[in-house]
Amino acid sequence: MGSNLPVPNTHCEVLYRQTYNTLGGIVARDLTQDNRVGNAQKVANTRLNDKTNKGILAGSCVAVVGSGLIGPASTSADGTFVNKVVGIAVNDAVGNPFESSSAVASQKVVYMHGTGTVFSTDIYETYDAATGASALNYAYGDLLYASQNGLLTKTDTSMGTVVVGIVLTAPAAGNNYYMTVQMRI
Repeated sequence: MGSNLPVPNTHCEVLYRQTYNTLGGIVARDLTQDNRVGNAQKVANTRLNDKTNKGILAGSCVAVVGSGLIGPASTSADGTFVNKVVGIAVNDAVGNPFESSSAVASQKVVYMHGTGTVFSTDIYETYDAATGASALNYAYGDLLYASQNGLLTKTDTSMGTVVVGIVLTAPAAGNNYYMTVQMRI
């Protein structure tokens, strides 16, 4: 695989922010979910690799998953889709070796929100199992939603989804496959 693959905890850069929030607590699943195994979209995603951390990833969607709890906007352990998206995670929840693991220690994850927030990320869906699309290609102006894995996708699942953001700059080889997004939530 090429050098354009994500390096843990470096796949989200906040370019302009409205608000950071840490109000909701997290649960063990937010630190342990496997981002590479579990469904066809995870396995086929070319933006993730064997070095991808477990748990909530920087640049992924977070949602209200219980009373006072924030977690990945994804299919939950009981198979239901959590679509109460409130923002985008700023850092990987588990952190990196030899660095501060703030989310683990505080049981909180920092997420950004606000319609003026702009960020770049190289973590997003590249395959859509529901439609059988072999590759998702993004273009400026595409509306973005939370996928079943809590990653940004241009595929509207038609499950009452919320528009999370709009693509300002499409991922391409010239920008190391980073996508620039303006949030809508």
